[in-house]
Amino acid sequence: MVTVDDTKKQFLLVDKPVGFSSFQIVRILQKSRKKVGHAGTLDPFASGLLILLFDRATKQFDSIQKLDKEYTGEILLGTTTDTYDITGSLKVSAITSKTDLDLSTLNRLARQFVGVVQQTPPRFSALKRGGRRLYELSRKNEFISVNPRRVFIKSFDIELADPPLLKFRAVVGKGVYIRSLVHDFGKAIGPGACLLTLRRTRIGEHDVSQASSLGTILQEMAC
Repeated sequence: MVTVDDTKKQFLLVDKPVGFSSFQIVRILQKSRKKVGHAGTLDPFASGLLILLFDRATKQFDSIQKLDKEYTGEILLGTTTDTYDITGSLKVSAITSKTDLDLSTLNRLARQFVGVVQQTPPRFSALKRGGRRLYELSRKNEFISVNPRRVFIKSFDIELADPPLLKFRAVVGKGVYIRSLVHDFGKAIGPGACLLTLRRTRIGEHDVSQASSLGTILQEMAC
């Protein structure tokens, strides 16, 4: 298990598996630690680095939130959903020919989303409106107007193009939704797109290669 103890400031790097929410991982650790929090949510369908904070270290939440985050993932072209990822309700459209979607063209379009940009969070997100989560309101088909906000995208690169599948790598700042980035990118291409898979590989200087698997954590808790 990878832990850091620096003047009683402790945290744990976890490689979150697909299918678990960030809060579920926190609840597991609450069985052995008095005060536990996480520094940056990962959607249940995503995997990768989750930083858990213990005791006094929970005060570091804001500083860790400000660190750059690196993601890799897959984009499905010609498919849009209400959640902006593959878990939502699907709407399929035709994609353009492969000759129109070479890496050079795709990365030229991707560069439009690099820098300080306006991004609208997904309606199905954990953001709150009037004390209620947006996804709760959306599931009840309540009308929600989500305002765009300024975010920073350091890099967004398409590394492999085999339409309708694209593979990408992105480094982003605080508050960026990769689902929204992919949704907006799909609109720029034309046929739309949704996020197929997502993995967070780094937060600041902390790499997922340093993280403990959930299985390892459960084994150590059982000892």
